[in-house]
Amino acid sequence: MILIGISAIIGGVIILLPLILTITLPDLNRINIKIDKIDYEGLIEKNNTAVLNLFFNVTNPTNQALTTSKIDYRLFANGESLGDYTIQYLDIPVNGRPQFLANRDGVIQHEINVPIVDEKFVTDLKNNNNTLKNIEWKVEGSAIIESGFSSAIKNFTASW
Repeated sequence: MILIGISAIIGGVIILLPLILTITLPDLNRINIKIDKIDYEGLIEKNNTAVLNLFFNVTNPTNQALTTSKIDYRLFANGESLGDYTIQYLDIPVNGRPQFLANRDGVIQHEINVPIVDEKFVTDLKNNNNTLKNIEWKVEGSAIIESGFSSAIKNFTASW
């Protein structure tokens, strides 16, 4: 009798698990990922790269706290691709990952080394008082958004 009860419970969990997992993740279309700002930190002349600090603003208008384990993105400046970059938190426990609290904004900072292929880009970086506003920035990417037992991919495009 106990064996039948345990089997029924296990069977119920197996049947209902996909439903439970979809209930715990809110509508990701409501989540907004944009570029908050980009800071120019300087040039590394020996390997011809520029150091940039990107600040992503993640708006979570839902009533659930969320987090991310990975963000993949491609950075563009004035329509030219500056490369593909990844922010990873896969090896960090969930409680140490960036938190996107309910009805709040969260900021994720990422420092990257961008290869310099165009001297005009270097001139633009140096000639705008570190504001970088005279450069048309664009990011296309995807983020793995997690809540509870479930995760899903959120694609995004942002300009600054």
